[in-house]
Amino acid sequence: MDRTVPLWLVLFLVLVWLLLTVAFGWAVKATVYGSDSAGAAGRAAVAIASFPTTTKDVLLQLASQARGEYEDEALGLPRDPGIDTTGFAPIDSGPDLDIPGLLVRADHDRMVPGRRLIAGAFEINGEIRNAALLLSPDLKVERSWMLDEIAVGGQEPRETARKFVHGVEILRDGSLIFTFDGSISLQRFDACGGRLWSAPGNFHHSVAQHEEAGTVWTFSDWTVLAEVSVEDGRVLRQIAVEDIIARNPMIDILGLRIYDENDPDQNQRNVTGEWLYDPFHFNDAEPLPAALAAAFPGFEAGDLLISARSLNLVFVLDPDTLQIKWWRVGATQRQHDPDWLPDGTISVLDNRMSRDASAIKRIDPVTYDATVTLDGQKINFFTRIRGKHQTLENGGTVVSSTQQGRAFETDAEGRPVLEVLNHKPGGESLFYVISEMRWLPSDYFTEELMPCTVSQ
Repeated sequence: MDRTVPLWLVLFLVLVWLLLTVAFGWAVKATVYGSDSAGAAGRAAVAIASFPTTTKDVLLQLASQARGEYEDEALGLPRDPGIDTTGFAPIDSGPDLDIPGLLVRADHDRMVPGRRLIAGAFEINGEIRNAALLLSPDLKVERSWMLDEIAVGGQEPRETARKFVHGVEILRDGSLIFTFDGSISLQRFDACGGRLWSAPGNFHHSVAQHEEAGTVWTFSDWTVLAEVSVEDGRVLRQIAVEDIIARNPMIDILGLRIYDENDPDQNQRNVTGEWLYDPFHFNDAEPLPAALAAAFPGFEAGDLLISARSLNLVFVLDPDTLQIKWWRVGATQRQHDPDWLPDGTISVLDNRMSRDASAIKRIDPVTYDATVTLDGQKINFFTRIRGKHQTLENGGTVVSSTQQGRAFETDAEGRPVLEVLNHKPGGESLFYVISEMRWLPSDYFTEELMPCTVSQ
């Protein structure tokens, strides 16, 4: 019996294999970059493509567990040798909480009166927890929220060791809205830590309140902005980067990471190149408060101040028309957390990823001038990625240097008046992440925070 396979059949199968390979690659790439054009097939393709990495991760986790290290592998940071721990003492966390690794050093007379909120990963009562801690004006823990997720939208949450809180907003009623890197939801907890709602989605990086609208802005995917109702967690609208690009055809600031061929032979028109990896990396979207709108001619309350880390870009977007009203490229390097300031300028945490110190910069949207207001080289401030900041009324700055496991507050001259370290108890070489420290005025809450009757 002749078992010879016809040549045409071999060539046909090779052709089918090539076509399927191209289709598979397209589906993976489109889905990874935020497009849903491939639908369920794209999501399945990503799962298949991820299988070797997922298997490797599982094996590494098992080995790490056997060594007793896995419980904090995503939360630990190598200690910066330039950090001096002299004069630090464990924070006063009261009789019910034991947080031995959270250390503080402060000059109370020079600090701005008020509370502080600290969010991050801590060892609490002998267990690694993602949490938010409210500190009294005398720096005692007066309230705590243990931040976790529940299964939602058909997904199970990652365990604590594989995510950290990255995006938190505290409301005037004492409730928190927060998400994680590696999240499956955006959540709101009440003032005593009870879950009010849990909105399914891969939210990330930031949560910024638009108080007048009763909403928060965040990101529901890598390339999608989302406005979410504070009241019930409904996603009221989403803005995809493709729509922003389409509405601003004469402003090409978002297309910088498209690889376009020269094509000298054909000179083709209307041909778009391929996107490079992580083309935007959006990490903040801050609505302009109505109280500050008069300080920013040309902008309106509710306009969004957006950071695109991969592009060294900060820009202002009208969320209703999708018009890009202003932009500045290159004043910062891999920046985070642009903020509107009362004097009509914009303050940005300039990570300076490839340099030896981070900085806080102020940009004038009228003149485009950028000036350094806090030089990290003078105070050993460097967070290669991540980080938050807040400008105080006295000219000082609150800085969350996430990759150092450190947060600090300075006076107007840049001298530290409050420093917080998140040290791993029993480990001299490891710190835990501090996602954010924020100053709150003494009258921030609309009503007195009453004691919680249920143990947290």
